[in-house]
Amino acid sequence: MNLDLYPIGWLHSVFSVLALATGAIVLVRPKGTPVHKLRGRIYVLAMIATCLTSFAIYRRGVFWFPHWSGVAALVLITGGFAFAHYKQPHGWMHWHLSCMIASYYVLIGGGVNEVFVRVHALRRLAPDPLNSSLVGLTHFDVMIVFALLIAWFNAALLLRRPRTAQ
Repeated sequence: MNLDLYPIGWLHSVFSVLALATGAIVLVRPKGTPVHKLRGRIYVLAMIATCLTSFAIYRRGVFWFPHWSGVAALVLITGGFAFAHYKQPHGWMHWHLSCMIASYYVLIGGGVNEVFVRVHALRRLAPDPLNSSLVGLTHFDVMIVFALLIAWFNAALLLRRPRTAQ
């Protein structure tokens, strides 16, 4: 495994692992509780730190795709947090769930890239991760899983709503 990182890379990695852990816990634990809100705030702060530190990593010397993924994650995190905080517009919970799960997808997608770059056994399978069909298929599989998660959580939210008498 190649862990040859600059200090900003280590800081980025620590925030990423914190976001991975808290995001997973938030995803599987009960929603709407005070503990959920606390863990959610930790996740949001860890994601913000992950994105901001990613902007300082310039191995290629240009602002490119991973940086734009950080911008996308910041937009999703901001939206997801704002929907939950302001509880607006009508249907805000669906927007909150979708934004937060999509932000976790962006985090996992970045992790897929890092694993293929840093784990030697995977690097042998995909010597050029930018043009590898194996990396592309892995990303596609992750995308399908997260699309299903968004659909599942939104469907569960719809089914949980109390029915009004007609």
